[in-house]
Amino acid sequence: MHIAQASEPIPGAASRHGGIDAARLLFACLVVLAHCATFLAISPAVHFYVNNGFGRVIVPFFLLTTGYFFDRQLARGLDRWLWRVGRVYIGWTVVFLPFILFYQEVTPFRLALTLGFGFFHLWYLPALIGGMVLLHAARRLPDAELLALSVGLLVTGAAVQYAENALLDYATMSNHYDLLVVTRNFLFYGFPFLALGALIGRGAILSRTSPRGRAALVIVALCLMAAETTLQYQSFSPEGFYDLTLSGFILTPVVFVFVRDLPVSALWVDPRKLSMVIYLSHPLYLLPLRLWTSLGPLGLTLVTFALTLAFAPLWMRVGQRLRILP
Repeated sequence: MHIAQASEPIPGAASRHGGIDAARLLFACLVVLAHCATFLAISPAVHFYVNNGFGRVIVPFFLLTTGYFFDRQLARGLDRWLWRVGRVYIGWTVVFLPFILFYQEVTPFRLALTLGFGFFHLWYLPALIGGMVLLHAARRLPDAELLALSVGLLVTGAAVQYAENALLDYATMSNHYDLLVVTRNFLFYGFPFLALGALIGRGAILSRTSPRGRAALVIVALCLMAAETTLQYQSFSPEGFYDLTLSGFILTPVVFVFVRDLPVSALWVDPRKLSMVIYLSHPLYLLPLRLWTSLGPLGLTLVTFALTLAFAPLWMRVGQRLRILP
């Protein structure tokens, strides 16, 4: 989630990007809440609005952060970056191999789909890797064309997602979540947000927006998100797909710029490693708890968090030793 080494200061900056690091730690915790369906304890409507509303800013924020440091990363060599991130993906796929074999059908198609697009939460890494390769190929495009390409791909993916939700009867389909790979991938998901981050890093967008203007953009984007989420909630099945939201594409960069500029210089713990360990390891406890206990949303959340944080130091050591953390 933080492959981009986002804590390194940009030359001339007064301090490290503590705001970005703090936001990633917060968002990693929000991912756990989403996977535990915590807000179902209040109501299905609240669960839907949180998970498919503001929750759809979380993973795009991670992608946008990596894109923000793309040009500097490119100076070090993309091959080195791809090897490091590929190692993380392969390593954690091996960690989750017992889950892959237990929770899924063991068929060549299923194994190929899982390896190519990731098991459960690991889908983020193939989307990141493929998106970075595509961004590297498009790196010499003028900023306006790069922005147009990212918008076009995001809108195309969102249109496909809306069509799936409107036309398909998920209740009659087995393994309908396989269709997520159509839109939750490097092309429609990874690349657009990585490109958006690169454009912010280059000063091509939002660089001249005043604090008051950014506040206005946040309000407008939140209103659009509320309207889009309401449309989805009233029109489609709760089992539908809601990864790509047009309002999220507007809100995420504004949130990123806001937290980037926060005067946060340091936290008591390294949020980069901890946020990634939380994201990568929490399903190790969540999935068995779902299957073997009758815990409700709040109980599931508390126990998952407790186990994730208790074993986080161990995973940090193992991850560094086995080089499956950046």
